Amino acid sequence: MFSYYSKWVPSFSEKVRPLLKSKFPLQDEEIQAFNTLKNDIAKASTAAIQDNVPFTVETDASHYAIAATLSQQGRPIAFFSRTLNKSELQHASIEKEAYAILESLKYWRHYLISRPFQIITDQRSVSFMFDQKHKSKIKNEKIMRWRLELSCFNFDIVYRPGAENAPADALSRISASINSRPDLATLHNNLCHPGITRMTHWVRAKNLPFSVEDIRKVINACPVCAELKPQYYSHQGHLIKATYPFERLSVDFKGPLPSKTKNRYILTIIDEYSRFPFAFPCSDVSTNTVIKHLSHLFLLFGTPGYIHSDRGAAFMSAELKSFLSSQGVATSRTTPYNPRGNGQCERYNGIIWKTVMLALRSRHMRTEYWEDILDIALHSIRSLLCTATNATPHERMFNHPRRSCNGTSLPTWLTKAGPVLMKNMNRKSKYDPLVEEVELLEANDEYAHVRLPDGRETTVSTRHLAPPGSTEIQPTLQQLDPTLQQPADIGELENQPGEPEIVEEVPPDSNRA
Repeated sequence: MFSYYSKWVPSFSEKVRPLLKSKFPLQDEEIQAFNTLKNDIAKASTAAIQDNVPFTVETDASHYAIAATLSQQGRPIAFFSRTLNKSELQHASIEKEAYAILESLKYWRHYLISRPFQIITDQRSVSFMFDQKHKSKIKNEKIMRWRLELSCFNFDIVYRPGAENAPADALSRISASINSRPDLATLHNNLCHPGITRMTHWVRAKNLPFSVEDIRKVINACPVCAELKPQYYSHQGHLIKATYPFERLSVDFKGPLPSKTKNRYILTIIDEYSRFPFAFPCSDVSTNTVIKHLSHLFLLFGTPGYIHSDRGAAFMSAELKSFLSSQGVATSRTTPYNPRGNGQCERYNGIIWKTVMLALRSRHMRTEYWEDILDIALHSIRSLLCTATNATPHERMFNHPRRSCNGTSLPTWLTKAGPVLMKNMNRKSKYDPLVEEVELLEANDEYAHVRLPDGRETTVSTRHLAPPGSTEIQPTLQQLDPTLQQPADIGELENQPGEPEIVEEVPPDSNRA
């Protein structure tokens, strides 16, 4: 590589003499000569770029690295090299050579995008595949994608044997022989021990020859990171799921809360299968309070198979455990300092309280009046969709929709008392009336209370009721115009004396009689 750029190094023959018969490891004089030549080549690359001279890009790839040089008429402009990561190492040799061209052009895009240039490679097949004049089909999809990425450049690609492609070949082999661990560990220490993601971003921004695997190994082996950023063992526990309603219940307390009464706590009970919530205002968090409300719930719905709680004193007591054992209910508790173990109930504590606060704010009430709103909030939660189950808690708990006064409407004629038409259920023949008139007393969206013509009162379905016709009488012609007289009979419709007789002419071929 030194001899390739020898014409840009002044007094090259004198400076390279100590390296002609050198052996490894290098002596101090040989190391000094090597550094001198390297600095002279670096100084040669700092010359001003000539706009009227085309660029030349020379690329090469080894088993572990890719490299390229950018020059004008042999004068070096810039150098590029980096090691291949774990996935790139799996590429075929031809793909590595093509990848070296792709990466170098992307790296020097600001130099090459608007001007023609020449690419030199030591792989004949790559020069054939990337030749912009070649229009035959290429079946390798990866190469086709790379060709599309290079379509914005204007270049000619030339094949040159590897023995003549000295600069790029030397850079690719030097990059492959770099021992990355000590340098990378020093960088990691100097940057105050960043994580894998931020360290990878910094390495790629600086175009350093380290792969993600190298970064991961250095960070995982760092004792400072292990001490100050410990990675605790993540236990992938098995989630126990209920298979039918009221099989498993989760219980927890919420509070203390501001209140106008003695009740400063909420005992929250959640059915794990349906997410159906129960909430009971409590004055304390004692075991007797828990037993009282659980007994009331058991009398309504029966006993569950399992109750899960945290490690609160009320739930850990032997009295509660004895009560549940007598009811045939199994129990379990979370591990210490692990609220996620009772996550469903903890989550619904927040949902219930948030719903209560929203209802209080919309009614302009203070927080101390939360007991007055609690039932309304529970009704809302039970009636609305639970995204985890894709059903409302009420439907999943009771297997039928929850009726509510919200979201229903009645026609106007059902909202006030008065006459309506009811389907006649006692028709003896098809000529009997279809409906009979009854008096509507009150109604909802399902049923109505009516008074029959014989004075009896009964309840009927609103599906059998219909609105009555309009009771307003249609005005006659005489009412519209008093000067008009309605004839008494058909004889008065005959022509009056002295009036011309009106004769309607019928065509001969008419079908009219």
